[in-house]
Order: sequence, then C-alpha cells, then structure tokens
Amino acid sequence: MAFGCENLGVPPKEIRQRVDEALKAVDMYDYRKHSPDKLSGGQKQRVAIAGIIAMKPECIVLDEPTAMLDPQGRDEVISTVQKLNKEQGITIILITHYMEEAVLADRVVMIDSGKVFLEGTPKEVFAKVELLKQHHLDVPQVTELNHKLRGCGFDLPECVLTESECAQALLRLLSQKTPPSEYQRTPPSEYQRTPSSEPPARDSVP
Repeated sequence: MAFGCENLGVPPKEIRQRVDEALKAVDMYDYRKHSPDKLSGGQKQRVAIAGIIAMKPECIVLDEPTAMLDPQGRDEVISTVQKLNKEQGITIILITHYMEEAVLADRVVMIDSGKVFLEGTPKEVFAKVELLKQHHLDVPQVTELNHKLRGCGFDLPECVLTESECAQALLRLLSQKTPPSEYQRTPPSEYQRTPSSEPPARDSVP
C-alpha cells in the first residue's frame, strides 16, 4: 500500500499515517496484519482502493471493480466507493455493466461502440428503456417491472430505480379504486364460443 506514496516522494512518517487513514476509510484497518491470501475478493478490492486513497487523489477511475465478486463483495466495494465520494469529496468514475450500480451515480453516461448515445441523471437515462434495449443494455429489474406495468396502462411513475421506490409506487396503485384505462379483463377471442348453425357431425361407422 505504501508503494504509491513512496513513488510520490512522501516522507516515511507521513506514509505510515496515510496508510492507516486509508485502511480506516475502507473499513480494513482491523485486517492490516492479515495475509492477503486470507482476505476475500471484496476485501482485496478495498485494500487496493485504500492504496489509491493513500496517494490522496482528486479523482479515482475504477474499471469493473466488482467483476467476479460475490454479492457481499460487490456491496462492500460499492459502499466503500460511495463513502469516499460523499465523505471525502473524491470524484469517482466507475465503469460497470451492472445497472444496479449505475443507478447509484450522480450522472450516467452510456457508451456503445466507443460513442456516447445517452447521458444524464439515472432517472433521465433509465426512463429510456426501449432505447437501452436497442443497444443491448439491460435495466434494473424494478425499472423493467415498472415499464411493463405502465405499458399495460397502470398509473405509475415514468421511472423507478430502487426496490423502495417500486414498492411505494405499487402501494399507491393498489390504493386506487379505479382500474387502469387501457387494461381490461376480457377473455381472449379464441376462448369465446358462438352457437354453430351447422348440425353436429355424426360418428362414422366402418
């Protein structure tokens, strides 16, 4: 962890202080004497991020930092990144294919074949569900559910990004007494039978 600081010419005493502060920032100080091979994938990523923090950068670029991590490891890394941004004011540029991570950003930029085709706040970007699908990009499950229900005529927000937002929208919907304007519970035409004017067919006898 001290390697980057040494390359920057930071005095040894200050390096020790920076390393300790960086480990505390990512909640890994209690593991400072553990062997790296005893750490989980998420913990190793947090230690790597701590090594960057020790150099006191204004901006950190993370390329798929949660790739190949289990859900717990992913949560640990994302929580650490959010903490650095909110508490220390470090700008985070995070490259990811996980849309559940993208919705946590202040600004989202969508790129396809090296070209930006959509950018804005998470609400603005993920409201364009059909456009994202045209570029073979997924959306969070709750956003997909909300989009499909709106397509059936249900009175729901244009876009929801989190489970809590979706739950609140569905509770408001269930409290309404009027049915959706475009959704009718009518049986399919193929199941509707009409009396036939033709006489019933007789069984043939050989």
